[in-house]
Amino acid sequence: MSRLLLFSTFAAMAMAFGCLQTKHEIEVKPIHITMDVNVKVQQELQNKFKTADEESKSISDKEAEEALNKYLESQKSK
Repeated sequence: MSRLLLFSTFAAMAMAFGCLQTKHEIEVKPIHITMDVNVKVQQELQNKFKTADEESKSISDKEAEEALNKYLESQKSK
């Protein structure tokens, strides 16, 4: 008899817990870090290309042609 009572108690508890409902709310927040990183990377790239542009403006056409010829000669010898 005690086994039957114990089994029915566990069965009733299992049914009661099976009917419980839980509610979970998930809040998705925007991530501001990616925007900050992108802005920093963009600024670094602009600074890098700005200095490269300034350097390229200071090189004359004759110097550029000489450098190109020197590079092409070094590639032929390889």
